[in-house]
Amino acid sequence: MLYPNGRCLRRILSFAPLLLFLLTGCSHYSMHQVRLAFEGGRFEEALMQLDKVDAEKRKLPYLFERALTAHYANHFEESNQIFEQAEILAEDLYTKSISREASSFLTSDNIRPYSGTRYERFLVHYYRVLNYVYLNLLDDALVECRRARRLLQHYVDEDPTYNFAGSAFLAYLSGILYEWTGDWNDAYISYRWAEAGYQRYEKHLGISLPTDIGYALVRLARWLGFNQEAERYAQLYGEPPQYPSGSGELILIHESGFVPSKTEEELFFPIFKTDPFIHQEEENEEEVWDFVDTVVHRQNFEYDDAELEYLMRVAIPVCTSNRPRLMGFEMEVKFSGETDLQSKLGENLSRRLEVGNFQALSVSVEDVEGAVLATFDSEQRVILLRTVVRAILKYLAFRRAEKADELVGGLVNFLNMVTEVADTRSWETLPNQMFLVRMSLPAGMYNVTLSFLDMEGKRVRTETLSNAVIKTNGKTFLNYRTFE
Repeated sequence: MLYPNGRCLRRILSFAPLLLFLLTGCSHYSMHQVRLAFEGGRFEEALMQLDKVDAEKRKLPYLFERALTAHYANHFEESNQIFEQAEILAEDLYTKSISREASSFLTSDNIRPYSGTRYERFLVHYYRVLNYVYLNLLDDALVECRRARRLLQHYVDEDPTYNFAGSAFLAYLSGILYEWTGDWNDAYISYRWAEAGYQRYEKHLGISLPTDIGYALVRLARWLGFNQEAERYAQLYGEPPQYPSGSGELILIHESGFVPSKTEEELFFPIFKTDPFIHQEEENEEEVWDFVDTVVHRQNFEYDDAELEYLMRVAIPVCTSNRPRLMGFEMEVKFSGETDLQSKLGENLSRRLEVGNFQALSVSVEDVEGAVLATFDSEQRVILLRTVVRAILKYLAFRRAEKADELVGGLVNFLNMVTEVADTRSWETLPNQMFLVRMSLPAGMYNVTLSFLDMEGKRVRTETLSNAVIKTNGKTFLNYRTFE
């Protein structure tokens, strides 16, 4: 039975002071202040803001925020340690506690364990991979790629309709890393996962398959002797370009904006004096859900005040688009000096590099906002139904308490109001969009100029990254965050 009986009601009242303390007495780190520090590039200040409240450090949203902030502050080892805690906690919370699930019907969805979304868990792997690359721990980065693939396989097995949100780009990045280390078979598998993911991205998020993935499939299929597959891929994607010996690669990832954050919205639903459900002495679970369906359809319902028994207030999370101004970039790379490796390539090449430059336009590789909104929309109906069920159970508790004692009824109604809080937990400092350039360059040192573009493709501003070193057969990764 879902409804609260007398013993349950007494338990609610006995825990009222504690419940009020938990809901209203606990301080919280200020995400507004954290975001302001982010926007100013003051990541150490953001870390200090996050560390203000010890009680938050055991919760998953805090771990996400703390680990990502440490990443941007170049504390890569610390970032990975915290991300590992987050992964362990997310896995532990994936199977939700029955007791917390039941209590959330009577209080707030915030009581339920927050285990993170699929896209959040994939992005943990993305940032851990980058941390390991920046720490020159390639073997650990590859281990992280394998863990991400196992997670993806789990989600696909669990839900064959899964649209790969949050994972296609990670599969692409994994392919680059496997190819770098000569693990052609795993690289080929990762690029195929990426191909499948971006094909679904095209339908759900409007992101096309990056051309480079098609070229990589042609190249690797030939190296692995999959001649039939190589021919098929060549017909689909064309012949891959040939790069001269002595080249390396620059992979630059632009992370733009903030994901949409969840906010609270109030909805009001009328319960009428003529509703037979409210006059029954006892209700079973099926009757509760039937009444929920009736009440939900009364949203924006016009009613006569004389018929009103109770105006039920509920709080639900809402999530709206938060697209950034900067939507990609043009990259111009100019030779700035020789490395020891570059000096061996000869005087003629050095002269050519001094007067030449390399240019490329970024491609969209991840729409985090799209994943956020798609995930939220898929859950919104269930969230609304759960919220209305909770509100009806609270109303029944109030009605029974008021019959027994008007003062107690007033207390129950007060508790109903203060515990009606929407669950707005999420990883708020994630980027909104991701764009990438993958460029082959002769070994050497380069200045990299990024011209950031708006939605119409107009240049908004430029930024120069100095002395990026490209090594023969090596890969140089850079991720750059903007907030406009």
